Amino acid sequence: MEEVFRQTLGQWSPNGKYLAGAQQNRLQIREPDSMKLLQVFICIDKVERIQWSPDSQFLLTEVARQGLLQVWSMRDAEWSCRIYEGPAGIASARWINGETVLVTTEFQLYLSLWQLDGSTEAGSVAQIQRPKFGNRGVALSRDQCWLAVLRRLDCKDRLGIYNCEERYARLTDAVLPGDAANLAWGPDDNTILVWEMPGPTPWCYVYSLAGECLAKMGDILQRGVVPSPSMQLLAGCGIDRRLQLLSTVSKKVLASLPHDLAVAMSECEAGDEVFFWEEDFQDGQLCYRRQEAATLEEHLVPEALDAEGIPRQGVTLAVWSPDDRFLATKHESFPSVVWVWDLGRLVLAALLRHRAHVRAVAWDPLAQAERSRLAISTGDPVLFLWSAGSKPSAGACALSGARLRWRPDGRSVLLQEKDRCCTCRMGVAALGENVAARARLAVSCMRR
Repeated sequence: MEEVFRQTLGQWSPNGKYLAGAQQNRLQIREPDSMKLLQVFICIDKVERIQWSPDSQFLLTEVARQGLLQVWSMRDAEWSCRIYEGPAGIASARWINGETVLVTTEFQLYLSLWQLDGSTEAGSVAQIQRPKFGNRGVALSRDQCWLAVLRRLDCKDRLGIYNCEERYARLTDAVLPGDAANLAWGPDDNTILVWEMPGPTPWCYVYSLAGECLAKMGDILQRGVVPSPSMQLLAGCGIDRRLQLLSTVSKKVLASLPHDLAVAMSECEAGDEVFFWEEDFQDGQLCYRRQEAATLEEHLVPEALDAEGIPRQGVTLAVWSPDDRFLATKHESFPSVVWVWDLGRLVLAALLRHRAHVRAVAWDPLAQAERSRLAISTGDPVLFLWSAGSKPSAGACALSGARLRWRPDGRSVLLQEKDRCCTCRMGVAALGENVAARARLAVSCMRR
């Protein structure tokens, strides 16, 4: 029998040992298998955001009404720390490492970096003036030596690079030519990738640590960019029917993936098999039924703009598998369909069609190649599971339209609605088995 419990902002700890969530001003820590309540921290007001530190030792909570952050320790339940920016307010916050928090103030006045030192008040160690965005445009290199920041000064975008080992002293301050949307570090930590807001091509620029432009890439009108986990590939989600792949290694366009079934099929080589799966109900059970051929009915997309003024059309969702092997996408003209692309062959691998609109997709964080698993939630109370090495399956669950978060060890999935959540135990991926069929979609929880 399924149960749900009332909790918002569900977050797995990076080590997979805890599940954190909020209920009004209470920060709750649970054991992920039994869902037993291990610890409750009382915040001074309603919790708006939660974030674990990379080492799973601290929890950062944002109390928006009070304009401050509270930090809690898993090692010492009696200890807590506050970060307060005063009248400048707090727009967003994130961990830089296990002991440093980066805070962006309201109206993008400045970034501040706060160091935890064991006291009840964190100390500010540096400030970076005029960041362009409140919730993006900041990236830390993999070796944690350099911090890259998009800034906006004198009506121009700028790229700032700061040395983390020298109290964030500025190394580079380069003027950017266009309207930058975000940035990321290249796979070797020697280059910075900056992509643009939708506009004239090219849409991606590669810069050196000295601020020199090394390359320009991309020739589509893109609405968003999604880097791969290895940072060797960028997916540009086109406003039209295309998704463009860029190689950050060769600095060239690698492929263009068409979200047109006839075109995608024509690009498959002899021997390539595309699996068409459709949601069905057989013998009293939900399942996927394989179709020998598929046709897609195109839906008319309303002429609406999102919060940033970008048309709500084209490829609106792209999610990478952890090994860069597969890419799951969604096109607004086909809102109930998930396209799964095999990037080893650069072809369409599977098409998954559902009765309701697709709300979220998430890859198993540990599975690779034929062990890759993709969880899908739609507007119906059903959890779907596609596996590269076996037949996909479906199971009824208590929540619909939920956000999905895999546990870091791949043993369960968290389904999170606005104020309710549950966990589904998925088992461990194995080759040659229908993992989805044997996955226990039993929901573990306690009603609160």
